[in-house]
Amino acid sequence: MEDYTGVRLSRWLEERGYKRDVRTRVTIMVNPVTGDSREVDVICWNPLVVGEVTTIKAVDEAERGIEKLLDNVAYAEKVVGVKHYAKVLAVEGAPGEVIEYLKRRAKELDVILVLAEGTRI
Repeated sequence: MEDYTGVRLSRWLEERGYKRDVRTRVTIMVNPVTGDSREVDVICWNPLVVGEVTTIKAVDEAERGIEKLLDNVAYAEKVVGVKHYAKVLAVEGAPGEVIEYLKRRAKELDVILVLAEGTRI
């Protein structure tokens, strides 16, 4: 799903005039001395786009996925020193009521929601 999201993100950026390298499964190191690092599912460094890929079965899991995304965005912003261009939550599978919740939260938080085929809406 990370690769699928990376391809979709690359196309989305190209539509906006950016031809950038989108990476998947990247470890971001803030401080090599302390070992302060974080694993990010999908990232483009310029413009800064951070993505989280997850499977969600319940609303509480959805909120944890959103929190992880927001934490990763803040972490990446700290490393790069710029504000993010976009944040992406890609969901591989979720029940319809969870998808509806995610759609509402994504709109509130200005998160791009990517739904995999087969996700029940």
